[in-house]
Amino acid sequence: MNIYKSTKKIILNILHDNFKNLNKEIDIKITCEQPKKQKFGDVSTNVILVVSKMFNIEKKVLSEVLIKNILKNKIFKKVNYVDPGFLNINFSNPFWSDFFKKIYLNKLNYGFSNIGKNKKINIEFLSANPTGPLHIGHLRGAIFGDVLAKLLSKNGFNVTKEYYVNDLGVQVDNLAFTIDHHISNFTNKKDITLSEKMYKGEYLKKIAYDFFQNPPFDYKNFEKLKEYAVNSNMELIKKDLDSIGVSFNKYISEKNNHKMGLLQEVIEKLEKNNDIYFGSLEKPKSKNELGWKPIKQLLFRSSKYGDKSDRVVKKSNGDWTYFASDIAYHYNKVSRGYDEIINIWGADHAGYIDRVKASLNALGYQNTVFTVKLCQIVNLIDKKKVIKMSKRSGNFVLVSEILPKIGKDVLRFFMLTRKNDAHLDFDLEKCLNETNENPSFYVQYAYARISSLKKIAKQKNIKFDESHLPSIKKLVSNEELNIIREISLWPKIIESSVAFKEPHRIVYYLIELSGKFHAYWSLGKSNSNFKILSEDNSELTQARLLLLEMVQSVIRNGLEILTVSVKEKM
Repeated sequence: MNIYKSTKKIILNILHDNFKNLNKEIDIKITCEQPKKQKFGDVSTNVILVVSKMFNIEKKVLSEVLIKNILKNKIFKKVNYVDPGFLNINFSNPFWSDFFKKIYLNKLNYGFSNIGKNKKINIEFLSANPTGPLHIGHLRGAIFGDVLAKLLSKNGFNVTKEYYVNDLGVQVDNLAFTIDHHISNFTNKKDITLSEKMYKGEYLKKIAYDFFQNPPFDYKNFEKLKEYAVNSNMELIKKDLDSIGVSFNKYISEKNNHKMGLLQEVIEKLEKNNDIYFGSLEKPKSKNELGWKPIKQLLFRSSKYGDKSDRVVKKSNGDWTYFASDIAYHYNKVSRGYDEIINIWGADHAGYIDRVKASLNALGYQNTVFTVKLCQIVNLIDKKKVIKMSKRSGNFVLVSEILPKIGKDVLRFFMLTRKNDAHLDFDLEKCLNETNENPSFYVQYAYARISSLKKIAKQKNIKFDESHLPSIKKLVSNEELNIIREISLWPKIIESSVAFKEPHRIVYYLIELSGKFHAYWSLGKSNSNFKILSEDNSELTQARLLLLEMVQSVIRNGLEILTVSVKEKM
């Protein structure tokens, strides 16, 4: 139950009933939000400001009509007008009691809705090159994508999680050259140094040694060796994914797409529309006039569909570009009938967005929603120093190295403590702390504290009858009212997280809710009037237990979306 959306609906109905010349545009511009301070009520709306300006209606007339009609509804207790054009609204005590009863009886699903209406969404994320196991830099996109998929699934969307395996191209050739090099060293009992283009890393030596010990084919068969190297690394990647709780519904091979003729099919479609031509690109602004020569290549008329320039699909040497494969892959995705395609890319791929959109438009898929969420880099910080990482140089921190130190829960939670397109400092010291500096611990500890209080209440035979829930009208302190307001905000947080595809909002909310609970718990330790389990006042204690039950339910629901475990004891 989203009380802000419900309030907005009531206000809009009053407006349309009393002012006949209003249009639908006001539906978008009017907002109903939680005020920053409790003294400004439960809901604050800009309705007077918006409507008076748009339709030249006097604020006094407008406010009188709205206040009079809002108060006809018994769920509201008080409405105040505040300059320059806001209404601050308070709900009645019976409303809050009824509200808590409803969410308690539906606590496992509180906040979730069927907003997706079974729309089909494909989320492609991570898609790390199969040249080695996952390192800390991969994890942000992996966890962001996995949590976004869970969030959408919990709210009525039919989600497919997809991993695109880049098993073609120069990087796979270099991977196979590296394995070949190590096998040759084992075979000839030599230790020849790796060339510059080869990948460093002990994991590749192990793959080569396993092959050397039990060769399934002649390693000089380069095509087979490439396939073996890719499969070996994908096994490492899948093992890492399983350890952090990430799974996929589909793995799509770039190589198989080529074998199926998808690339040729898509090029022929574009050629029929005269969107493929043989020519040369304009000189880049960064190139010197003397050192630049135009090269004839196969080009896609990307600029015709909103891109800033045309794009190469086949080089002058006859090799297809990565972008050509990308067109074929996205054609394959949209032809599977999804309502929306979501790609989660590293920030360095921002330049690809317009060209991929252009290719989908050229292929006739203008109505398929194409969304890209960019993930900025993760800075791994250990003892206040940033660790530089590079897969090619072999200098990186593997998931398998860091996970035993901090655990899956902390890893997943911490990766969502910043918005996806903002840089993230992953501080190992903070992750290991059992203080409020570690947000995962802070939230899980709130849940565990409530479990401890419930256990004590049970031992003292303090409980409430679920068929006759206690009234929360006894909860009148600022701390209790703050928690009630925060709990009521949960459906709005879920809704906005879905709308903007931003799961970090859930993390921010859980930290805020946990903070309000911890403050309340601490107050009860220092002031007997706020002691949560009071044997002298049964009605108040039951109301407080109901409040904590709802805090715990919301934390549980939030952590479930994040695939972070709840802790009954810490």
